[in-house]
Amino acid sequence: MATKFVLRTDKTEGYATLYARIQSRAHKINIRVSTGLEVDVKEWNKSLASAKALTAFRSGKGKDLFIKLDAIMYTIDSLTSEGVTLTPDLVKGRIHGIVFAEQIKAEKERQEAELTRIKEDASTFINFVDRFIFYYTFGECETGKRKKKGGTTNVSSGTIKSYKGFRSQLAAYQEERLRIIHFADLTIEFYNDFRLFLTDKRYSPNTVARMIKICKTICYAAEQLKLLDAGNIRSGFEVIYRDVDNVYLTDERINELYKYDLSDRPAWEKVRDVFVVGCLTGQRISDYKRINAKMIVTLTDGNRYIKLKQEKTGNTVYIPLDYRVDDILNKYNGELPKVYDQKINDHIKEIGEALGWTEIVELEEQHGAMEYTARKRFCDLLKTHTARRSFATNMYKTGASLNSIMAITGHSSEQQLKTYLKLDESEKAMLAAKESYFTKLRAIK
Repeated sequence: MATKFVLRTDKTEGYATLYARIQSRAHKINIRVSTGLEVDVKEWNKSLASAKALTAFRSGKGKDLFIKLDAIMYTIDSLTSEGVTLTPDLVKGRIHGIVFAEQIKAEKERQEAELTRIKEDASTFINFVDRFIFYYTFGECETGKRKKKGGTTNVSSGTIKSYKGFRSQLAAYQEERLRIIHFADLTIEFYNDFRLFLTDKRYSPNTVARMIKICKTICYAAEQLKLLDAGNIRSGFEVIYRDVDNVYLTDERINELYKYDLSDRPAWEKVRDVFVVGCLTGQRISDYKRINAKMIVTLTDGNRYIKLKQEKTGNTVYIPLDYRVDDILNKYNGELPKVYDQKINDHIKEIGEALGWTEIVELEEQHGAMEYTARKRFCDLLKTHTARRSFATNMYKTGASLNSIMAITGHSSEQQLKTYLKLDESEKAMLAAKESYFTKLRAIK
């Protein structure tokens, strides 16, 4: 195994990056990776002129440099002697650990000191909530630029808002109950009382559920730091979502919307086009409004798909390209028009009204402890999320499996997906009739 260090530049002066070149004919290895070390080009080239010049450079200006280069060579030789298969990523990782050892050590020490400080400062639950928001989730709290721990996606502004909202409600709870919540107070009694507090403030059941879910997430983070045992929280803090009777657009209505002439209402037309793309792709608003022609790929089956990396999950999904989506993208030269979420919410209701989608829909609602049946026009229930719900429901109605739908929508579980499926009792019965059990009975007849 031969390891050499080379420059990949034509410069004769200034500084350049040094590369490690690892070659072995016997092992069919030819690896070249950056060391991350910057060297004076003139001094480096001068040291290669003779053995005497190299010795002088090693013992003089290049002493610190060669300490690291020797360590790199020793590490590579050790890996080879141990029978480890060398790969560019492996070599690069080991070199990085040597070259930046001091920085890595300093960062580790900083993190350990920060953890110690947080532990000492987390005397109350709300103090830890503050630290969780700032240090463990966001870094740059307002922008969400820091990545999720172990993930590849940015923290969304919605998530930031949700965590801050929980913090505000916890503070309000402490003020109203005239007590400071410590980790030891996170009992089933607190869970019940906190839910009651939120319910009395006339928050919807699903808002209460989201608050409890956030509380559990933060408690799990505290458990990792050994600040509490979250066993009772894991089993006792139940997240209870209520199924909301949200509407969806049938395939017929999606097509009616798509064909609706809005040439005299350009603002409505842009909103309609973006919304239809959402109905035919099943993505969240943050994803479907950024779909463009560059995402279209042809797979081995010969069909065209939209290849999209979801912002929230970081998952890559492949969505069969509907001809209507293709037409809409072509209409705008491959880029969907820029429309704000709120404009979609406002205009899609107006468009629905113009189309005559004004039938009354009855749905169960709850404010605080009061439950009642609300009567609203269909068009007034339309919003950005209706598009995603429509896609999932229509796909399911055609007989698609939950797994097939999840592969496109990116839902993490069947239970989560089922909340999107909006079918009335007759539709559920007709779907059930397609099951093998019932088809067998009809065959017997």
